Amino acid sequence: MKGLLEMAVIAVLGFGLIGLAMLLAIRPVMELLGVIRRIANGDYRPVILTGRSNFLRDASNNLRLIAEMLARQKILLAEEEFSLSMILESMTEGVVITGSDLKIRLVNKAAASMFNLKGVTEGLLLHEVFMSHELLGVAQRAVGTGEVQQGELTFGIPGRGERCHLVVTAAALKAPSMELPDGLLLVLYDVTRLRELEAVRREFVANVTHEFRTPLSVINGYLETLGEKGVSREMQRKSIAIMQRHGERLNRLIDDLLTISRMEERGLRLETAPTDIGRLLREVIQQLEGQIAERGAQVALKMPEVLPHVDVEGYRIEQAFSNLLANALRHGALTGGEITITAIREGPDLAIRFRDNGPGIPLQDQPHLFERFYRVGGDRARQTGGTGLGLSIVKNIVTAHGGRVTLESSPGEGSTFTIFLPVIFLHD
Repeated sequence: MKGLLEMAVIAVLGFGLIGLAMLLAIRPVMELLGVIRRIANGDYRPVILTGRSNFLRDASNNLRLIAEMLARQKILLAEEEFSLSMILESMTEGVVITGSDLKIRLVNKAAASMFNLKGVTEGLLLHEVFMSHELLGVAQRAVGTGEVQQGELTFGIPGRGERCHLVVTAAALKAPSMELPDGLLLVLYDVTRLRELEAVRREFVANVTHEFRTPLSVINGYLETLGEKGVSREMQRKSIAIMQRHGERLNRLIDDLLTISRMEERGLRLETAPTDIGRLLREVIQQLEGQIAERGAQVALKMPEVLPHVDVEGYRIEQAFSNLLANALRHGALTGGEITITAIREGPDLAIRFRDNGPGIPLQDQPHLFERFYRVGGDRARQTGGTGLGLSIVKNIVTAHGGRVTLESSPGEGSTFTIFLPVIFLHD
């Protein structure tokens, strides 16, 4: 009996020692498996294993090196992602990235602004967000062919209130080892302003051509008449007078074109000084006395004895005043024309008004009156002899001085043009 008890005790102790030995052997393995799981879950903290046996030492060292390498790669990827995000958000061009199925992955700030997009766009199909068959066609061709595709789109964008012109470049995103594209890159350039400027240039060239052709045709016609035999002296005098008038019109047109070209292309450089506006107004009336008498008009100048000075370039402001007075003479009442010029301080500005008793300006024409070559009545207005640039020059001059020009008119009640110039304060 005593022998059996001793054998049982020895057996229990043996199994205990075996279990302890197995626990000591398995523990490093379990610890190593725990570290592997942690790394697999993206936790790349330093690997520290305790109680390692010799046969696991190499594995644990390699595991530590792998964790350190993955940690460095994670930092590099985060930095690259941040840099790419900053680049995309700072670009003025719109950028859209989609998958090969044309589901949107990314839309940068410029693209969202171009299309007035609100809310989440990721995960939606391209045509669901941009609603443009032309854009969808460019994208599909790029994905289908794997080649860069380009196109220019013109369409209305909700919220912008205008037709927009966009140049789009689409390129398939494909890794060298892949046969089919994995995604698509769309780059959008807003060329609306450029197309508007091109339209303005074409219109300007057409207008200038027309303006030159009309007086030149008249002059050529009368030159042919004078070249014929038997032309009376009366006809000669009439022909010369008409040619002279149209020649003067050409000179005015050239001068106005040069003036407005300098203003709009290089900016108006001003040499300002405190100026007496009353003196300039009296000089302008005196310079146009011939035209005033020819039209049989009455011009009244009303202003207080003392006006505040304004800091302007006298020659330019005189030019603006002269254009407004000439405009009132041409487009005022045909007979019994009355033009009233007033100058008075209104708040921080000096207001100079040119009022006529003419037929007034139709409401639909008023928003365009300061545009180049715009005339009320179209071609009929050319009979008055204006170049169609005078009011545009006025606006450019006044704006360059920090002022503004306004129009008040109702059909049948005359017109009032007002120039507002900032007042300066002179100290003794």
